[in-house]
Amino acid sequence: MISRKYNLVASLAIAFAAIAITLPFMIHREISSLSNVSGSTVSHLLIAGSSSALTAESEQIDFMQHEQQAQYVIGSKNDDVVLIPCTSGKGVPTLVNATQFWEKGCKIGKRKSVRFFHIGKGGGGTVEFILGDYRVSFHRNHPGPNFDSKLLEGPTTTLLINIRDPVDRFVSAFNWRSLLHCGHRDKRKKFFIGKTKHVLHPSLQPNEVCFGDQDEEKLLLHDEMKYDPNVLAEALCEDSPGYDSASTKVKLIHHANLALTDWFDFVINPKNQSIITPDGVQTLMAITTEPRVESNSESRLDWHTQQAVLKIYADNGLNNEQIGLILKHKPQLSEDKKSKAEKKTHSSTTSSVTNIVNPIPLRKLGECCLARYFRDDYRLIKTMLPEGEVDTIANVSRLEDVNPLVNSVCNWGSNELRMSCLADLESMLHRRALFLEESRGSCQKVVANLNDS
Repeated sequence: MISRKYNLVASLAIAFAAIAITLPFMIHREISSLSNVSGSTVSHLLIAGSSSALTAESEQIDFMQHEQQAQYVIGSKNDDVVLIPCTSGKGVPTLVNATQFWEKGCKIGKRKSVRFFHIGKGGGGTVEFILGDYRVSFHRNHPGPNFDSKLLEGPTTTLLINIRDPVDRFVSAFNWRSLLHCGHRDKRKKFFIGKTKHVLHPSLQPNEVCFGDQDEEKLLLHDEMKYDPNVLAEALCEDSPGYDSASTKVKLIHHANLALTDWFDFVINPKNQSIITPDGVQTLMAITTEPRVESNSESRLDWHTQQAVLKIYADNGLNNEQIGLILKHKPQLSEDKKSKAEKKTHSSTTSSVTNIVNPIPLRKLGECCLARYFRDDYRLIKTMLPEGEVDTIANVSRLEDVNPLVNSVCNWGSNELRMSCLADLESMLHRRALFLEESRGSCQKVVANLNDS
């Protein structure tokens, strides 16, 4: 199984750590002959160099290691001698040194060539911040996708998409949107859409601001559901008399209203695939986040995104020396930027200033009903995994006639990156496998059997 293979990789990392001290010198010896090396080869070298920071306990791969190695990458040259292409604003691209790259607000790549499908409540805020912090130029689609001509026909050639377990994402969206709406006797400032000015959006400072509008979403989450995701989740069981009504209500909740299959429609819907031309999107990069016992999901999400940064750098023609200098001279985050980062990577934890004490946990029945409601999402996740290796995981069929991009969402970086990405996807299926197996009967029966065992 992929997860076992990946755990073996993590275990072997302890042995690799012993050579971590000498690795930069080994890289330096190789770099001296890389003046004309291709961008893809450079990317693989840098990505491979990161493995020495892996630890068996938490799999925290330190991206800063590249910055530490940069002094070896550039050898004895003066930093100012190496020039880097700079694109800023609407000006003509120029050549600058690494210090000027950061001072002048330079960007890497063309905004139209890289796109990020930011799926709400799936770690997208973290991905977006890291891309911006490392000066990657990209175009974002949020809160929904846009399958426009730029994506299908070019110039967009690289598409990043963050992926989280569908049940976890639903619960996170439910709790997050419950938090953003003002509750009874709420002490936070009220934000009214289209009316309030000079106040940050509630999603950027949920501890201080909340939506004051009495819209359908607020009435559903607060008044009807009483902040309890189980009420809606259990109504989504296929044998529930309120299934049709509950399905309609899901569409009222921001972020939960779009399934993973909605974001991938242009590559899984046979009617749409033929409109993707050879000049359209060519690389589909999954940025996964999934809790796994052997590793930290937050640090792994950061690492996946940082590997995407290196890939984009190399795809834009930067060689190893240029990349090393960019990382070496990257300024530390100021307190102001750290504050913005915290707001950008917000979570759906509840605030002490609202009347919501703690999120209500999802019961097993609700988990089962949601897993089956999002069955096609899990079919899509299974389709992303290598055929033949994981067919026994979760009794769901693969999607048929999908674009080959779907089968390669984890194949854009090093083998270590690929194994980590696939292990996340496999874990999503493992956690819901029992509930996805409909031969066990209704969700009520499955949960009853669990309670009896």
